[in-house]
Amino acid sequence: MWKLFRSEQVLGLSLCALCVLVLPFAAEAQNQSQPTTDPAEVRALNSIFEDWGITARQDQWNTTGDPCSGAALDSDSTDIDNVAYNPFIKCDCSFSNGSTCHITRLKVYALNVVGVIPDELWTLTFLTNLRLGQNYLTGPLSASIGNLTRMQWLDIGINALSGELPKEIGLLTDLRSFALGTNNFSGPLPSELGNCSMLQQLDHQR
Repeated sequence: MWKLFRSEQVLGLSLCALCVLVLPFAAEAQNQSQPTTDPAEVRALNSIFEDWGITARQDQWNTTGDPCSGAALDSDSTDIDNVAYNPFIKCDCSFSNGSTCHITRLKVYALNVVGVIPDELWTLTFLTNLRLGQNYLTGPLSASIGNLTRMQWLDIGINALSGELPKEIGLLTDLRSFALGTNNFSGPLPSELGNCSMLQQLDHQR
């Protein structure tokens, strides 16, 4: 009897020890299965929305927590052209072995946004599609736009932006479509725009 009891006791202790070893790995695996948005991008997005006085619908995006969730990851039902989603956020969570999400598309279209473009926008360097058309944006277009080297579709048309277009636009070498018409820009288009060899559509009517 004593030997049997002791064997069961040893077995129980062994199982407990196994649990102690396995649980941290299980927790780590669970964390890895739930990618999160780059914290710097979360702060930048929240700051931009606060400056512009806009909010994303809570049933579509969780901007108070992790914005790269819900509709931001639903590739089947949500698209930047869908008028039901505005503001619009889209993310790619394939970075760092599926543990990190980056904001790749942002739409703030015809929402009567007033003011300058916040500097935080130029830190969202994974953006490929940005639509800010038909608002009341003012001030110059920052040279920091050159940070958005992944940009493919850019719409800043029908606003009140002014000044000369920065030569750093030429750094957006993957740009396919660029709408900047109906603004108050001055001077010619920068010659560096010729570096955008992928550009297929350019709307610069004043």
